[in-house]
Amino acid sequence: MTPNLILLQIDATNFWIVNWYYIMAVLIGLISLTFAIKNYYKKNKEATSNNPINSIIQPKTSQKNIINIEVNSNSSSKTDKSDNGDLADLRTLKIDSIKHKVHILFIDDDTKFSVVKALKNSGWKKTSSVIDIKSIDIPIIKETDIFFVDINGVGKLLNCQYEGLDIALMLKQKYPNKKVIIYSANNTSYSFHKAWDICDYKLEKNAIFYQFQSLVEKYGLELYS
Repeated sequence: MTPNLILLQIDATNFWIVNWYYIMAVLIGLISLTFAIKNYYKKNKEATSNNPINSIIQPKTSQKNIINIEVNSNSSSKTDKSDNGDLADLRTLKIDSIKHKVHILFIDDDTKFSVVKALKNSGWKKTSSVIDIKSIDIPIIKETDIFFVDINGVGKLLNCQYEGLDIALMLKQKYPNKKVIIYSANNTSYSFHKAWDICDYKLEKNAIFYQFQSLVEKYGLELYS
């Protein structure tokens, strides 16, 4: 019994010396494990770089989809333009169809006012002008759809104090369904006059022809559509 105890005591005391091969084996195992872990993370990192998470979460849009989107967008734009063009063509056709119906009268002492001739040349054949009127019940007044009245230089035959403004006021009050446009080279004349408020439109005499034509088209369509 005694020799065995002494042998055990020797083994316990000299554990690191006697069992060095166990220690080396453990160290080698730890080193190998460390290298294995590093190698694992390295490979995993490379795999992540080659296949980023964003590409999984947000996959690349197919080129076909992009092309389809662009084609559909262009088609929609072309459709809108086509619709607008069709509406414009339809409006033009309507205007052409009423040109022979609309009666237009200019009451202006300027016999050379170029807008009158320009409207006739544009197809509005029932456009006429007078330098003044002696009554608002004469046939030419009754048959007129659109009046253009110069506020200066007319109304003398009716002894109108405010000239064309008085005529315009009488026309609108007598024929509320007719269109009355007043114009003048001096649009500040008698600014208090009621005609400025009840007439359909106010225009400068030196306005471009297109403004007169646009009003004729607008009111013509309202009256005959």
